[in-house]
Amino acid sequence: MLLNTAFIRCCYILPVLKGVEAHYGIKAQAFGVPDLLLQEAMTLIPYTEVSTWFEQIEVLTGDADFMLKIRPHLSLSHLEVPGNWFLSAPDLAISFRRINHGICCFQSGASYYAQQSGKLLKWCYNNPFVKDKARAHDSLRVALTLFNAIRHYVGDHYQPKKVRLSGPPINQQALETLFGCPVTWNAPQTEIWLDIDDLLMSTDDYIYTPEPLTAAIPLSQLEKYLNMPQPTDTPKVLYEMVNYSRYYGLPSVDTVAALFDISRQQLQRRLQKLGFTFTYLSGYILCNQAIKYMLEGRELAEISKLLGYSNSHSFSRSFTRFRRQTPTQYLARLNLKNKKPL
Repeated sequence: MLLNTAFIRCCYILPVLKGVEAHYGIKAQAFGVPDLLLQEAMTLIPYTEVSTWFEQIEVLTGDADFMLKIRPHLSLSHLEVPGNWFLSAPDLAISFRRINHGICCFQSGASYYAQQSGKLLKWCYNNPFVKDKARAHDSLRVALTLFNAIRHYVGDHYQPKKVRLSGPPINQQALETLFGCPVTWNAPQTEIWLDIDDLLMSTDDYIYTPEPLTAAIPLSQLEKYLNMPQPTDTPKVLYEMVNYSRYYGLPSVDTVAALFDISRQQLQRRLQKLGFTFTYLSGYILCNQAIKYMLEGRELAEISKLLGYSNSHSFSRSFTRFRRQTPTQYLARLNLKNKKPL
């Protein structure tokens, strides 16, 4: 049994949720997305969840082409990147490369790359972890985001040579009007076809601001960029799935098994093969998250609630098991280390 799972960061899907709220007045809470999840931009969300959200948005809006309607919101500028790294390059060619290489910090299991044939360049996106109607929404989400990135450099009148999208068709005529080129559906992957010279084009409206030679980010932020597991890395996938489930209450075998779309018995057998028990794994993950919240300056009572514990005593008992000291003692040690000598 495989637990292969792809993830996407909350900040990479937030533009869709905010666009739907702005255009249709429908908040993400209407289809069960917790407030805390939306507040933690670097959180990893299983792509199966995102696929379900896309299908629910279509039902709630009654609009199959909702992604087209919220196009102005679909920008890489919303990602948690210092200096807006993706869209602050001196030209499209460098931005193109940055996106293809750097987006893996925000989405796993998907590929962004270039295919070249003569003077024709295909900007490609392939995501095997999204199915059925959600595949069309996902393909259109990325195509519009990349299209907006291109126009950021070359101007709003730019038109690609061709666009190929995955999944069943959505509003063919409106899309061809927007892109200004032929659009085909049910393709194996998403593709935007450009003339290779387009990478060197620029509009007078784009003003390049020289970038600093070095970029300093807090170590806690660096850790957030590095915690993107590959779909086949089962221990890390399990860790992130349990961590995601805590937004819906204290993690349980049933909740996590449902996220993997398997039975609790199948999940328990898989954990046993890896040498884990669910109780140990979830306690370890919640303990680590508690320390992250401590480092953010949150109070212990708040942390207990955020992690889904029914009371502070349960939180303290679980934390002590893994750190050999109570949360109060651990926090006091952190505060003591932070005090500067006179």
